[in-house]
Amino acid sequence: MGDWRTQADETLYEQPSTDFAAAVFDKLWKKVTKGGNNLIDADDETRHKVRIAAKKLRYAAEFFEPLFKSKAQAKRHRRFIEAMKDLQDQLGSLNDVATAPDMLAALGLSDVAGAKDLSSAEDKCKLIEDAAEAHRAFVDTRRFWR
Repeated sequence: MGDWRTQADETLYEQPSTDFAAAVFDKLWKKVTKGGNNLIDADDETRHKVRIAAKKLRYAAEFFEPLFKSKAQAKRHRRFIEAMKDLQDQLGSLNDVATAPDMLAALGLSDVAGAKDLSSAEDKCKLIEDAAEAHRAFVDTRRFWR
């Protein structure tokens, strides 16, 4: 197996942890930003991928939070996390609507009264608009690590 330090790129363990975290955030931020640019016309799978990237970014932001200690960074971090929560909530609701028909079918509940209401096209359109707005707010939120 060998020593992980001899196998790793020397620059990884010599760089400041804030630089490492910022690089992680930048990569994930770009995925969420680019992936969500057109949520209105995107398919369910694309929106789900944005949801996963958003979840990774939020978890990374929460994990590395102690590295960003200044008052300004803390304030920006709180705002960033709030924007992330809103985006995740909207994308999660969309995912629930998208997966409801298959879930109901798997449980043998497709014909139960009210089952079709769980994935109405009207509700989905509203959720997509809300998700697009949450994405815009996320993009406009100042990055705490910069």
